[in-house]
Order: sequence, then C-alpha cells, then structure tokens
Amino acid sequence: MEPGLEIRPLRKDDLDAVLAIEKTTFTVPWSRKAFEGELNHPFAVAMVATQNDTVIGYILGWVVVNELHITNVAVHPHQRRLGIGEALVRAAIGKGENILEIFLEVRQSNLAAINLYRKLGFQEIGIRKNYYAEEGEDAILMSKTVSGESE
Repeated sequence: MEPGLEIRPLRKDDLDAVLAIEKTTFTVPWSRKAFEGELNHPFAVAMVATQNDTVIGYILGWVVVNELHITNVAVHPHQRRLGIGEALVRAAIGKGENILEIFLEVRQSNLAAINLYRKLGFQEIGIRKNYYAEEGEDAILMSKTVSGESE
C-alpha cells in the first residue's frame, strides 16, 4: 500500500473530489444526487482513499444479507497502478462480517481491473450483454467466495 494512504468512510464534503474522479473515469458518470443517495442508504459501503487529506479514489457497494455487490470503484488517473484500487476492494470486503460472496461487473475492455479482480480471487461467472448500453459494451460478471480468510 502507498505510504500515507488512508481508507475511510465517504463523507459529503468528499463529493466534489469524488465527482471529479468519476468524470475522468467513466463515460457516463454518476450524478451528485446518486452519490448522495449512497451516503444515506443503510446497506451502502462507501469509502474513499486519501493521501495527504486528498481524495484519490473511492469504492461503493451494497451489503445485502451475506453478499457484497461492488457497484463502483475508481482511482484518480495519476494514482493508478499503485495498489490503491486493491486497497479499496480489500477494505470493502472487510466491511461485512458475514459476507460469503462478492459480486461485481466490469467492462470487458478494462483489462487492468479484470486482472486486479483475478489477483484478488474473483472468477468470471458470466457476461451481461450490452450492460454499458451507451457504448454497446458487455460487462463481465465476476464473483468471489469468501471463506473467512483474512483479506
């Protein structure tokens, strides 16, 4: 993990920085209202990675019964490939004491993310055709079974 990296809960005052990362990362970025909804949702996992009090990445997900559904992960373009995404995913996995399985979708073209998820033990279990409808791109559905091992 990067020196000085801290992972903590997402706060409302982080939203400007998170939205800036969101807009540089995704073709169809989430709105401020969508992020605010995550802050108020009882099942949401919403965390940021900071370095020197600057937000450099975030992760969002939902814990539903004994499953974690990761909905969004992004790292500032200048901070990628430094282990921040991995640290965020590991932190999210650690949020739920009773999580048995984790699911996520990833763009078929996002090889860096696919390789990260594979490294963390995720397996490809299906394809969601035209999941990213704006670009007509499929998503790979991935899952990881959690067996109580320390992440």
